[in-house]
Amino acid sequence: MRDDLKQPVPDTQSHTVESVLAIAKHPIHPMLVTFPIAFLSMVVVTDVLYLWLDAPFWAELSFWLNVGGLGFGVLAGVVGTIDMMSIRVVRRHVSAWNHFIVAVMVLAMAALGVWLRLPGHQEAVWPWGLLSSATMAVLVGVAGWLGGTLSFRHGVGVYGDEETEAASGRDAVEKPPAE
Repeated sequence: MRDDLKQPVPDTQSHTVESVLAIAKHPIHPMLVTFPIAFLSMVVVTDVLYLWLDAPFWAELSFWLNVGGLGFGVLAGVVGTIDMMSIRVVRRHVSAWNHFIVAVMVLAMAALGVWLRLPGHQEAVWPWGLLSSATMAVLVGVAGWLGGTLSFRHGVGVYGDEETEAASGRDAVEKPPAE
């Protein structure tokens, strides 16, 4: 194979910490968080669309996005908590605890949104529904940023590629254990 077609290896590599809950070495938590991120970050958009267009569909969609985001968020949170509590290296990261705390805040805001919208989807949008969904969208961004930092900077929830590690001269002895 030509050298320019090989996988690039960065100058500085972080160690890898495999996830406890994984399918064929693919961690489950990052797979699950895509749903609450997408659902909960769109609630504020559908709230604004309801206020702008005055179409009940958007208020109804806000409610169901909020419910789906809360449900998938709880599931992703349980899986993430099991990973965090099962791996000592992860529990030592301040970023992991920050991500955990902000994610719990996101779930609390999602639960508040469902509670606000349950009696009447349209009536709940202004002002408290919009305020809670905007706050929740900001928290989703912060939680996602911190989760990305854990994966991409600290190697949490990823596994190494043996070919890349061999090319870089690293071996299993040098890697810290993922306890």
